[in-house]
Amino acid sequence: METAKDRKIREAREFFSRIRIRSSLFIGISGSVSYEPKEDDDIDIFLIAKTNRLWISILEVLIFRRIYRFNDLCLSLCMDDTYAKSYFTDLKEGLAVKDSTRVVPISGETYFDTLIRRSSLILKKLDEDVSVGDGKNPTRTPTFSPLEFLAFVFVASWINLRAIVVSRSNPKKGEGEFETIFSLHTCYFDTVKYRTLNDMYLRGESLMEANTNDP
Repeated sequence: METAKDRKIREAREFFSRIRIRSSLFIGISGSVSYEPKEDDDIDIFLIAKTNRLWISILEVLIFRRIYRFNDLCLSLCMDDTYAKSYFTDLKEGLAVKDSTRVVPISGETYFDTLIRRSSLILKKLDEDVSVGDGKNPTRTPTFSPLEFLAFVFVASWINLRAIVVSRSNPKKGEGEFETIFSLHTCYFDTVKYRTLNDMYLRGESLMEANTNDP
């Protein structure tokens, strides 16, 4: 019998197999589906695009999402290559370290495997000593275009407005409260639920470390 996790992963892979996001470097499944989801959980997508092509890529996904009526799909974490390299190089201790090792790849797995190894904390989590590469993108970095700026203005405004409406109307206390963080190089949802889980994770890690150090 197909589990909720298997079904959601299959549906996401089938969706992205129908479309072609030209400037994407990595597409993966994060959030609850990378662990053990509930039947009504969204499918959180982690998208990394070429530098200066993030918002065009987001717009493409949103258009196809509407065409195929794939309402369960949520672009919860998006960034371009430049931001991603800085993000993983400077990654702080927390739930994001564990989550990064749980992401289910759809495309660009080799790129992502190299990228996350820029983080010493992830290397420690994977029980590895040294990085296997620097995560460089071998292709030429696209120049910033007027179309990218227009996509940023339009999509960021729409996402922010929709996030405000959903956050205020969601009856699930602690889950519907979030804000959208975005710039030219990144877009993600900062939720109260995730901050709470991160605090619990850090307390648990601190407790484990204290117990390990006890004589």
